[in-house]
Amino acid sequence: MKKLIYYITAFLIIIVFLNSCVNNNNSQSVKSEVDTLKNNTQNQVLDPHQPKPMALMMRLMADNADSMKAKLARGESLDSLQFPFIRFYLVQATDESVKEPQFYENAKQYQAAHNAIFTHPKEQKKYYNLMIGKCISCHENYCSGPLKRIRKMPIIE
Repeated sequence: MKKLIYYITAFLIIIVFLNSCVNNNNSQSVKSEVDTLKNNTQNQVLDPHQPKPMALMMRLMADNADSMKAKLARGESLDSLQFPFIRFYLVQATDESVKEPQFYENAKQYQAAHNAIFTHPKEQKKYYNLMIGKCISCHENYCSGPLKRIRKMPIIE
């Protein structure tokens, strides 16, 4: 009899716990880009530090660029809905001193290059490479750490 009461109590606790999890998830509003990026990126990249939101967004942008390159290599077209522009310049940077006028100008040029990929469907490889060039140009002045990876991103024909 004691075992039955134990099992019923454990079962009820599990149901209450699961119900609270479901209700908690339903009551939350849509997560911000940064929270989503933190969850996705932390599962992919082991980082002993607490990366800032801009670093997380940059990692997602690099993953998107890799996916874009693969699709273009297969002869597929890129879709702006699948690869939306990420407003990385709006969030906290690892080093906030980079947020100077030239940084924002670079971000504006990158956004224009990103959008050009989708407005020139027959020349997406060319405009993809131009976008990667904007990444390289900016990272030569700000945060040179990822340059080795970025320099591997252009499509070479």
